Amino acid sequence: MKKAPTVFIRSFAALVLGTGIVSAAARAAQPQPPAETAQAQPTLKPVNKLCPIMENEVDAEAPTRQFRGVTIGFCCPGCDRKWDRKSDEAKMALLTKAAPEAVAAINAASSPALKVAREYLTACGKADVEALNALFLDKGRATVSENAGDEGTWETYRDHHLLPELKEMPGFVMTIAKEDVQTFGTTSIVRQIGSFTVPDPKHPDASRKFLAAVTYIVVDDGGTPKIAHLHWSSRAEKKPAADATAKPDAPHGSSGGHGHK
Repeated sequence: MKKAPTVFIRSFAALVLGTGIVSAAARAAQPQPPAETAQAQPTLKPVNKLCPIMENEVDAEAPTRQFRGVTIGFCCPGCDRKWDRKSDEAKMALLTKAAPEAVAAINAASSPALKVAREYLTACGKADVEALNALFLDKGRATVSENAGDEGTWETYRDHHLLPELKEMPGFVMTIAKEDVQTFGTTSIVRQIGSFTVPDPKHPDASRKFLAAVTYIVVDDGGTPKIAHLHWSSRAEKKPAADATAKPDAPHGSSGGHGHK
């Protein structure tokens, strides 16, 4: 496969961001519960709304199962064990009937581009520089933007924003509420919407929650999917009305910088 020209990638990224995909995704992000313990991987919510066994609404407290790259939820304890006894073909039939959105998520999960996006968040949680570098086009060919602002090349963003801030928040985890992927030839656009928490410097025993949306433009680079452009968009979760008169916190520190913080 041919490599995507850098000029094309920049133009394509500008088109995607210009249409407001990332900003709209950030506004649409719904609050998610913070991770109870630090994990070095994204936390995935169930992709189905109805239990595939009983066809009742999924209970967030009920057990879940991983199936073909996605998380399947159930309405109550016991349904998970019934699920375990089903063949893969029977499971797909149940999902097709009760939760077609889960089938769509399974199809998306098989995308190499989505795998790259998930590996990015996992590598961030570990602050694994080698793993991060392996996901991007090298030699200044990959670019990054944040809240519609140009952050320059991946290498610049990595050294001046990402790594310094990951040191302040070890075990970074983004809880994923929604993922989707669109593919155009050898180029794919992956979007992830969710939330993450960071320590509150004003209150050591508390944490601050941010809603986030990440968009990746993934291209074929000599047969390997690589990130050609990354856009991170995030904002602090709104505080209760009682705090409305208080001065709002800058979403990424006083300088309004990198979106992981």
